[in-house]
Amino acid sequence: MNSWFRLPWPEVPTVWIDTETTGTHPGIDRAVSIGLVRFERGQAVAEYHSLVNPCFPIPLESTAIHGITDDMVEGESRIEHIVQRPEFKAIVEGCQPGAYNAPFDRWMVPPFTFDRTWPWLDCLSLIRKVDRFEKGQGRHRLANVAARHGVPLAKAHSALDDARAAGEVFYKLAPRVYGPDWWLGNVLHRQAMDEVMEWYRFNKWLSGQPPLPLPEESNSASSEA
Repeated sequence: MNSWFRLPWPEVPTVWIDTETTGTHPGIDRAVSIGLVRFERGQAVAEYHSLVNPCFPIPLESTAIHGITDDMVEGESRIEHIVQRPEFKAIVEGCQPGAYNAPFDRWMVPPFTFDRTWPWLDCLSLIRKVDRFEKGQGRHRLANVAARHGVPLAKAHSALDDARAAGEVFYKLAPRVYGPDWWLGNVLHRQAMDEVMEWYRFNKWLSGQPPLPLPEESNSASSEA
């Protein structure tokens, strides 16, 4: 990967990854589906998808989002085995990984899948930059972003479709922010700095909000005394 650092970012092959999961808590929840799409010079050239057995029941509220049930993943492999398949490795070979909200998806794949110290491209970080002044709840959801920028998304919360849309959004909008001669290292550094500023702006906004009321203390302790 280090050899990519000084290559112009459009020349580096990328693989865009999306997972559908049992919930939203990295380290606790697990993938139930994984999709990845390989891009070379901005064009999708290969893809892979698999259902995943999380080894515990899928909550109904998660099934309501992505439509994946316990029956559908029964008999499927765990993700630790899926990422070892030759067809999976062929897609990711020699690629810079990326995702939409990359910190989440990178926690859903085993740590040995990619170099854990190497940063991922994050399409959400780019969207926060390009669409900074967009208003409305859900404005940064991938389905809304894809519709706003004319990128096809056949089925939201389908891992393969979401991975493809994330890559296409990135390649469509990245030239607005990153020059074609920027090294990949410049892009990864810029994204890291943009995320620092995003948290700074959020905390500055949060500090100006009225304090939330403290939860009422339970009277059970005093009644038992």
